[in-house]
This record gives sequence, structure tokens and C-alpha cells, in this order.
Amino acid sequence: MIKQTAGQRGRENRRSMEQIWVDEREETLFLWHEMERCQEITRQLEELEREAPTIALREEVRQMKQQVEAIRRVFERQMSSSA
Repeated sequence: MIKQTAGQRGRENRRSMEQIWVDEREETLFLWHEMERCQEITRQLEELEREAPTIALREEVRQMKQQVEAIRRVFERQMSSSA
């Protein structure tokens, strides 16, 4: 059996911590990007809502906006919990 030196274990621990930091940073960037996408989709839906020719279409667009907002809040909670 090969024994690890304290230095080898330390390097492995540092690599593990660096990987965790990179993973958390990537997840935060991903969540931030997705939240921005939700905001852009909401802006587009607001434009569609203004242009919708019927009440039924406006209501459908409002429901879509609510769904996108719910998704954005999920991303926001995930980002808060990973911070």
C-alpha cells in the first residue's frame, strides 16, 4: 500500500476546494444568466400583451408571464441558497 505524504494530501485538498469554488462560480453564473433570460422573455411577453388583438390572447400572455416569473424566482432562490 502506498502512503500519501501530508503535502500530497494538502495538494489534493486544495484541488478539491478549487474545484468546488469553480463549480459554485459556474452555477452562480448559470443562474444569473437564466434570470436575465427570464427578464428578457418577460419584456417580450409584455410587448406581445400590448399587441394582442383579443382579450383571450392577452390573458394567455399574462399567464405565460406569471410562469416565467415563477421560474425566475426559482433561479433566484437557488442563487441565494448557493451564496
